[in-house]
Amino acid sequence: MIIDFSIANTYSISEKQTVSFQPSGYDEADSLHYIEVGGTKLLKMACVYGANAAGKSNIALALRFYLNFMIYSFYSSRPNSEIPLIPFLFTDEQMDSICGEFDLNFFVLSSEESRYVKYSYRLKMNRKKIVEESLSYYPKKLPRLIFNRTENNIEWGSSVKGAKKSVEDIVMPNCTVISASSKTNLTVIKDVFTYIAARFKDYIGIFPDGISQDILKRLDEDNSFTKKAVGFLSYSDFGSISNIKVETAKKESVNSNDDTAEKNVTRRATVFHQYNGRNYPLPLGFESSGTIRLLELIKPLVDSCATSMAIIDELESSLHQDLVEAFLRLFLELSKDSQLLFTTHNQELLDSGLLLDDEVWFCGKTEKGNSVYDSISDYSGLRKETSRKKLYQAGKFGALPNIDIQRLKDLFNGQ
Repeated sequence: MIIDFSIANTYSISEKQTVSFQPSGYDEADSLHYIEVGGTKLLKMACVYGANAAGKSNIALALRFYLNFMIYSFYSSRPNSEIPLIPFLFTDEQMDSICGEFDLNFFVLSSEESRYVKYSYRLKMNRKKIVEESLSYYPKKLPRLIFNRTENNIEWGSSVKGAKKSVEDIVMPNCTVISASSKTNLTVIKDVFTYIAARFKDYIGIFPDGISQDILKRLDEDNSFTKKAVGFLSYSDFGSISNIKVETAKKESVNSNDDTAEKNVTRRATVFHQYNGRNYPLPLGFESSGTIRLLELIKPLVDSCATSMAIIDELESSLHQDLVEAFLRLFLELSKDSQLLFTTHNQELLDSGLLLDDEVWFCGKTEKGNSVYDSISDYSGLRKETSRKKLYQAGKFGALPNIDIQRLKDLFNGQ
C-alpha cells in the first residue's frame, strides 16, 4: 500500500510535489475510508481537482509512468535505448539533461516474515540514464539500506545476501535495479517487484476510440468477471443486458512468443439485450459511451476485493452523478487492501459525504507553468459542516479556471 509519493520534473510538475494517503486524523465514523497496515492507518482514496491544463491528470500519469518503469524497465528497455521520460519543459535546460524524480514510501508483504514491511524508494533519471536509485526498508523502527545506486555504481546494504553480482552484471543504465533483480533470488528486492507488479493493475484514462483490449481480454477469459460485468450494467439501469460475448481474431505471425502473439490478437465484443423474451445482439461499438465507461470501471471494483491500486482519469466521464457515487460507495465497501487515485471535475462529490478532506487534492498552475498540489486538510480553520463545494467555487482552494468572458466576447465579435 502506498503511504505517499512525490514527483518532480515530470510532465507539468517542476518542483517536488507530494500526494499522501496518510490521514491527518481518524474518525471511527469514517472507518470505511481506511486501511490498517501494521498498526498504521492509510486512506483508500485520493481525488484530484483542477482547472483544465492545470496538471491534475499529470500527477496520475506520472505515478503510472514511474510504477511501470520501476517494475518493467529491464524487460522493456534495450541497451542504450532512450528512457521514455517526458520532463518539465518550460526551462532553459536541454531536454536530455533534465532529471525526473520519483519518491515512494509504501508497505510490501514480506514473503519471509508474512507481514507488511515499510519500504522507501527513490529514483532520479534523465532520458539517457538512471542517475540515482535507492531502496531501504524498515524491518523494525529504523531504516536499513538495501542498495544505493549512483549511475553504474551500486552500494549494497550489509544485510543483503544473495546474487548481488548477478544483478550488477545485467542491470543497464536505462533500467532499474528493482526490475533487474526480478531475475535473481534477492528476496528483499524481489518482494517489492512481485508485490507492485501484482498490485498495480489499472490505469483507466479517456478512451475516445472505445474500450481497451485489456478489458476485452478479461471478458473473453474470465467467466466470473463477465458475470459481474453483465450484472453491474443491468443493476445500474443500462437496459436488460443478458450477456456479453467476445470474438477473437488472430493475425498471422512468424514469431510465436507470448508477447507478440497477444499483440496480434484483436477482440470484439457483442452485448446481448433481452426484450420480449428474445436476446438481441448489439456490437459494443453501438453502445453508449456511458456503457463503455462503466465496463472500464468494473475491473477496479472486481480487483478491489483483493489487493490492488487503480488510477482513473476523469472518473465521471460520460456517467450520471448517481453512477459516479455508486462506484465510489462500492469501492469503499468492497476494498480491503486496495487504493484508488482519481481525477475529476465533479464538484458535487465535494458535498456527497463520500470524500474526506484528507482525500481531496487541488491542482493549480503557477506563473512559471508548473503544477502544484495541496489538500483540503492543508487549510486550517475549516468547519466540518461548511460546504466544501461552495468554498471551492468561492476560490478558497484555487484550482479554478480563470475565464475572461469579456475578452472572449471581444475575440469572437472581431474586436
